[in-house]
Amino acid sequence: MVMITALTVALDDIGEIAAASGTRDVLDGEAICTVERFALTANNVTYAAHGADMGYWRFFPAPAGRGIVPVWGFAEVLESRADGLKPGTRLFGYWPMASHAVLMPGVVNVRGFDDMAPHRQGLAPVYNRYVPASADWGEEALQCLFRPLYATSFVLDAMLQKSPADVLLLSSASSKTAMGLAQLARGRQRVVGLTSHANRAFCAATGYYDDVLDYDSIDEVAGNRVAFIDFAGNGDVRLAVHQHLGERLIESHIVGDTHWQVPGLNRLPGVQPQLFFAPSIIAERVAEWGASGYDARLLAAWRRFAGSLSWLELAEAEGPRMVARQWRALAAGQIDPRLGMTFRL
Repeated sequence: MVMITALTVALDDIGEIAAASGTRDVLDGEAICTVERFALTANNVTYAAHGADMGYWRFFPAPAGRGIVPVWGFAEVLESRADGLKPGTRLFGYWPMASHAVLMPGVVNVRGFDDMAPHRQGLAPVYNRYVPASADWGEEALQCLFRPLYATSFVLDAMLQKSPADVLLLSSASSKTAMGLAQLARGRQRVVGLTSHANRAFCAATGYYDDVLDYDSIDEVAGNRVAFIDFAGNGDVRLAVHQHLGERLIESHIVGDTHWQVPGLNRLPGVQPQLFFAPSIIAERVAEWGASGYDARLLAAWRRFAGSLSWLELAEAEGPRMVARQWRALAAGQIDPRLGMTFRL
């Protein structure tokens, strides 16, 4: 029997977070893993903002009216009654914001396994996959912070390579996924970032963007064929971009929802936004390149990006109170883009 502490948020106000504890036995076919380290980024706010409509609340069931925000990181198998999975095995994957996670491993091999828990079936396979911890991706703190986000940047770039756009316009330019995409695309297309006034100098200093504008300067965006990649999810910004660019806006993609408090808009001038769901595009690239080909291309691109992270300040904190404090700041949009935070419960 294991005591598990989980942090849950209110479904009607994701900024409200609380810890609760309970015990759990390991059943036949299950494994309990100790969550060792995980990151919190704006990406996790998107998971919470779309927990209901995109199924993120289904991964880790919570009491009525509450949700457990999924996080990326490392865990160690504490106890296992699943074939082929030994205690002490360290895994990278998608965990609950909790001290422990209960999995139901499928077939276990050298590449890892899928969680076959009934409540997770029908959800995106990329989130159900657990892989052995590896040093190939470098420092584990960086993996927690960037590994899943950079995969989104990578497949976005693969999609946009076929775009006739001469300008890529990225909102929430200080977000890690936006910076990853900007670094990949710069030189092929002109890359312009949109961000808050407070983060404009930081974004420009990274060297990833050809130009950086604040949200009050959308009317300065130039270009004859512009693709808008919306990482912020702010309906007011999206409307301003569509109104200003008109027919010059040839693509509009919604990737994130860090400004979850600001409602989106159902109908906009010109081309209509398309929701970008990374797991579906990843599956397409794996089908096209093969699993090993996809992994090799992604890892090579990541290593180039990792070499540009001199701006990043890594920090780690421990305990539910520190996790809750950082979560409230993220949910309120109070994010220092220079800081990469990982946590241990």
